Amino acid sequence: QVTSEKLCRAQQELHFQAATYLCLLRSVREHAALHQEYHGKGERSPEEVAGLVGFRLPQQPGGKG
Repeated sequence: QVTSEKLCRAQQELHFQAATYLCLLRSVREHAALHQEYHGKGERSPEEVAGLVGFRLPQQPGGKG
């Protein structure tokens, strides 16, 4: 079938670049969300770790703990 539109490589390349850039933007947003949700908070104190698993550390004599 003959049409009046000519094959334009530049137009196809532009669509490809736009789709690639859109994929990049989506991936960056998804990475940021996953990083924020699962990134470690750093080293925790023994008291904090014990509290996470439902334990309490024993009290030391003299009120030091």
